[in-house]
Amino acid sequence: MAWLMRLSIIIVSWNVKEDVLDCLRSIRQHPLPEPFEVLLVDNASTDGTERAVREEFPEVSVIANGRNMGFATANNQALIVAKGEYLLLLNPDTIVHPNALDLLVRFMDSHEDVGACGPRLLNSDGTTQSSVRRFPSFRAALYRHSAFRYLRLFRGAYARFLMKDFGHETQIEVDVVKGAALMVRRSVLEEIGLMDEDFFMYYEEADLCYRIKEALWRIVFLPEALITHTGGRSSDKAGIRRRVMRLRSLVTFFAKHRGPVATGLFVSVFAPALLVRHVCDLTAGACAFLYGMATCREDLRERAAAKVKAAALLLWMWPWRLTT
Repeated sequence: MAWLMRLSIIIVSWNVKEDVLDCLRSIRQHPLPEPFEVLLVDNASTDGTERAVREEFPEVSVIANGRNMGFATANNQALIVAKGEYLLLLNPDTIVHPNALDLLVRFMDSHEDVGACGPRLLNSDGTTQSSVRRFPSFRAALYRHSAFRYLRLFRGAYARFLMKDFGHETQIEVDVVKGAALMVRRSVLEEIGLMDEDFFMYYEEADLCYRIKEALWRIVFLPEALITHTGGRSSDKAGIRRRVMRLRSLVTFFAKHRGPVATGLFVSVFAPALLVRHVCDLTAGACAFLYGMATCREDLRERAAAKVKAAALLLWMWPWRLTT
């Protein structure tokens, strides 16, 4: 099929105007040397993102939502109208480096069995950011989120999930590429479907990559292509709600790909272990706060108070609402 564009770049934003503008400037500075388009889906930002983009980047197609539709739904809005042969899902807090777009497109051109690929992500200081994962596992989730972390149980499973043994310096086939910069072949999405809108935020790229690999396409990390990712500022604004969404999406991923029975058994262990962790965090935070009071250490009191507040809110929300 002859596509109207070689590449469609899709950016979803929420109250990160300056990040969006910097990202678009980097794309303008380092464009693909072939026809491409940029689509911005703004999830009801109140910081003037839509107006600023329309004024400085009239070539960008803007979809303005009246409310926050979530990451998966917003991406789908753009994917439906995108004209590119390849689709790059790009976070607003990214900076595209020279030749990055071209390297990704050329790689997909020359590897017809690859359904998706991702670049090397850099932190703001130029260091490499961990951007590839294995698929989530029950044991890794127990270590990462619950009291099992204090017991050091399943630490190895968590390290495997994070691919701690990989240095991000060589091209390698992976399970999951971080959604901050994920290029997908359009024909693959036509085969497996768009992003699952049951994921409001988090693990939607893991679900997409899982379905890509189920359809026997490869997913490859490409270290030569460089994109700086300053780190999820949009989601940082969500605070405790962000952690709640992450856990709900994790359970949604397990229910979809590990089955309801196995996921039900997991939740029966995960929920009380999560409760114990929050109780421990609350107790430790309270003790630290009292110590800070006794020693007149304002910095310690502030950190402890924040920890107590977070633990208290999470205790109220979890584990009782894991699947609601």
